[in-house]
Amino acid sequence: MAAAPGQKLPMFPEPTHCFARRACQRTVVVDDTKYVSNIQRVDSAPYRTVTVRDAMSDLPEIRNGARASPISYDGEPQSDFQRKIRGNEENTMLRDHVCKEMASLVVARIQRIPQEPGSDWRDLPNIEVRLADGNKTKKLNYSHKDKKNGTSSTGQLRGVCSCAEGAACDTQARQFNTLIPWCLPHTGNRHNHWAGLYGRLEWDGFFSTTITNPEPMGKQGRVLHPSQHRVVSVRECARSQGFPDTYHFVGEILDKHRQVGNAVPPPMAKAIGLEIKKCLMKTEPKQESS
Repeated sequence: MAAAPGQKLPMFPEPTHCFARRACQRTVVVDDTKYVSNIQRVDSAPYRTVTVRDAMSDLPEIRNGARASPISYDGEPQSDFQRKIRGNEENTMLRDHVCKEMASLVVARIQRIPQEPGSDWRDLPNIEVRLADGNKTKKLNYSHKDKKNGTSSTGQLRGVCSCAEGAACDTQARQFNTLIPWCLPHTGNRHNHWAGLYGRLEWDGFFSTTITNPEPMGKQGRVLHPSQHRVVSVRECARSQGFPDTYHFVGEILDKHRQVGNAVPPPMAKAIGLEIKKCLMKTEPKQESS
């Protein structure tokens, strides 16, 4: 934040919630001068982290590709956050609790991701399954030595391409229609094993970055519901940003996800706005010269 000469510089809002025990102190260097933020609460805050459970455990169960909106709430709010985010008691209908429809192969993968904390694509079984569309998947063939990671605990190979052995990639090695996506073990050694792709949110954890298009294989792939076999809904993403349930989004599902993902979280905008308001009210009007 900045202020023109003669105006009072707004302060950063003090943290209200603890978040993963991360320090809140921030500094910035301008023209070789180091400025330290005004934040005093560097190790604690009045309230604990708002968890995924706090945010969305009251939302009705929906299926992959759900498009019905509005729908009725399924029960009473279960946390203080939910009571506040629902708004007034007259608001009985839930809007935008809709989600993207994923292909049969993607759904089959999601169904086999465990519900334990930290689960992701690395927990997928290497098996053949019959998909909802009638097609059958193939087992992923590990045919090469992995120079970096060796073999599995049972002595099985880990590489899916000759590049795992340090050679050039084999253009014919690619495998399709497998429960374990071939591209992930193929390039995992160069990308932290793609940790988090096809990952579930944790009920007692917190949301990852809210993005404009939740994709299990996207840059931020921890977008699966903690217990349901689908990606997060528009309303669940909106709650992660602090949008009240009375706020309506427009367009198709992807349009709504973009509006949520590109937005400044309303609670943060309010906190910063109140600091700016304090400065505007304290700034003395400039005296005109005679």
